[in-house]
Amino acid sequence: MPTQGNNVLEGASRRPLQTVTCSRLQVHGTLVLVVVLAVQYARAAEPLPGDLEQLATEKSCYLCHRARPDTKTAGSVLPYAPSWVEIAAKYRGQKGAEERLTAIVVQGSDLKSRHWQGKVSDVGMLPNAPEVDETQARQLVRWILSFRSASPRS
Repeated sequence: MPTQGNNVLEGASRRPLQTVTCSRLQVHGTLVLVVVLAVQYARAAEPLPGDLEQLATEKSCYLCHRARPDTKTAGSVLPYAPSWVEIAAKYRGQKGAEERLTAIVVQGSDLKSRHWQGKVSDVGMLPNAPEVDETQARQLVRWILSFRSASPRS
């Protein structure tokens, strides 16, 4: 049993503890840095809402869709397509919604399964490939699903 006066044993017993503590801090610090960098990279990889608005404009999405529903008046005609707020309200949180909507954007909708029947005109969504690739379609769908009745997520 070491005594307080025995500096050699006292120092030897501390040194491994300090090394272990230092190693744990280095590992912990490295992991934190990796996580921070990964989050920053993921954020940088996702387009900003303004960029997606521009993409939607460039790909002519606004020819049929609107961000918010039009105000309906007596005798008004049905819109060509649902608004993004309506799409988000219907599909947000549904399992497989992102994949299903991405496929519809790229390939078009099935005219036999009219899931917006009576709410929009009888024209189905036409295929957008190759003008809109799958990556762009998925980014647009994620953005659309972020819409709320007041405004899209920023």
